[in-house]
Order: sequence, then C-alpha cells, then structure tokens
Amino acid sequence: MPVKLRKVGNSKTLIVPSNIKTTDEEYTVKNVGNTIVFTPVANQENIFATKDWQEYNYQKDMENDTVGTN
Repeated sequence: MPVKLRKVGNSKTLIVPSNIKTTDEEYTVKNVGNTIVFTPVANQENIFATKDWQEYNYQKDMENDTVGTN
C-alpha cells in the first residue's frame, strides 16, 4: 500500500494507514539498504517514578557526603 512522504517542519513524515496494526506509541527508525525499518521502542522504567527515588532525601545525603572534605 503506497503512502506519501510529507514534510512537517524540518522533518519528513510517513503516515501509517489505519489498517496497519501498531503495538506501541514510540518507534526507532533506520535505513536498511533502500528499506525504512520502524521498530517499537522497549518500554523503559522511569527511575524517578520509583518509591526509592520519591523517598530519597537529597539534603540528608549532602550532609553525610564526605567526598571532597578534609
């Protein structure tokens, strides 16, 4: 099924037709010879959304930091 290449700002866009099943919202894109390959990006955990990060006490860590002190 042919699709048209469109210019959006400084980028080029290929529209994915509705009958093509997509599995994710983010894809990497690369050229393999004359073929354009789109691959879903693996979902990565947001480290800032973890319980350890949310409970991290930066101020206390800085007070206990001995690196660079004599």
